[in-house]
Amino acid sequence: MEVLGQDRREGLGRRADSRVTLLTLFFVSVLLLLSSLYSAEASVFRKARETVVDAAAPALALFAGPINAVQGAVGDIRDYFNVLKQNEALRQENAELRQWMNEALALRETVASYEMLHAYYAPPAVRPINAIVIGESNDAFSHSMLVNVGSDEGVSHGQAVIDPSGLVGRIVDVGKAASRILLLTDVQSRVPVYIEGADVEGLLVGRTKARPAVTFTKSSEPVIFEPGQRVLTSGAGGVLPRGLPVGVVAEDRKGEAIVELYANYARTRLVRVLNYKFPTVEPDEVATPSDGAAQPEASSSSASASNEETRTVQPTPQAVTPVTPASAAAPRPVRTEEEALPEEVED
Repeated sequence: MEVLGQDRREGLGRRADSRVTLLTLFFVSVLLLLSSLYSAEASVFRKARETVVDAAAPALALFAGPINAVQGAVGDIRDYFNVLKQNEALRQENAELRQWMNEALALRETVASYEMLHAYYAPPAVRPINAIVIGESNDAFSHSMLVNVGSDEGVSHGQAVIDPSGLVGRIVDVGKAASRILLLTDVQSRVPVYIEGADVEGLLVGRTKARPAVTFTKSSEPVIFEPGQRVLTSGAGGVLPRGLPVGVVAEDRKGEAIVELYANYARTRLVRVLNYKFPTVEPDEVATPSDGAAQPEASSSSASASNEETRTVQPTPQAVTPVTPASAAAPRPVRTEEEALPEEVED
């Protein structure tokens, strides 16, 4: 009995193993079949997909018209509300611009009256040089741009570069036909600026991975500024012209003013290089020591010559013996009037 039970268990175990083996072989064969179909790019599935697409195409075309119409109507409604918002924003901007225009016209008349009174002298004119950005270098250590103008067009080292929004940077390398701009976000960038409204000056220090910040010199009085105030170039040191827009104060971080720049480097393609010549102080013309020494010598020599002439003109007095003429040696006889009259008549 034990032997018969053992044979039965062994038979059941062999059947189970055979089933598992069959299932495994079946799954393997299916996988091999599918892989062979995909590898050989069998047309069965492709034809099936094409048949389904062909069958669904008329229905899709039928439903596509109403769907497109609804989407177009919804899009038109959205565009309508967007246009209303843009129109309102443009009206506000137009009103602000009209106010600025009136102030600019008033300032123009004031400046013209000052010029007529010779009480105002305009700063030197700025000649912009248009340039196109032809290359960029925005790695972890430097931020710069290449433009297609150089010394042949009048570009020189240190000139300011602006775009329609504000200051971009300054020229650091100049070639004959190309130049390199050091951007305000570069770690080597140092630009003197002042915060409008706060009446404080500082240095705009570039930071490669963050927004630039205005650092201030240490003083006993705290520096007070507020977010939203404009940051402009101060012109200190004669590096950049005064009054170029840089950005606005975004926040106060540990006593430094974090600046949100006006310039958008991602969209900057056309820039202007400002060919600005700073006025210089020229000293007055002063006579050289050699000229000054020659003039006293000449005056002394002329004075001595005049003294010598005076000496020659005014001789020393000597004893002069009077010279008596021969007629004056013998006394002339005295005549009476009667004797002298006939002689005068005869003459």
